[in-house]
Amino acid sequence: MARIEGDVIEVPPVPVQAIDTVGAGDAFVAGYLASRLLGREVRDRLSTAAIAGAFAVTVPGDWEALPRPHELSLLTAEEDVQR
Repeated sequence: MARIEGDVIEVPPVPVQAIDTVGAGDAFVAGYLASRLLGREVRDRLSTAAIAGAFAVTVPGDWEALPRPHELSLLTAEEDVQR
């Protein structure tokens, strides 16, 4: 969720099986800021942030599961995809 100029924008979380939550917040912020630097809209920034945070909790450690740009769609794909 973000509040931009008084407007609240919400994006649902990405459901995953959490293994280790260390690094989830950092991954969320990194996804948001990377999208902002690319000039994306707020809803896209939040979506990327949610996906990056979700990836971060899927393995032990704080950075080991951070996604590469081409992997961002893997968690939201309709079919099961092995990383």
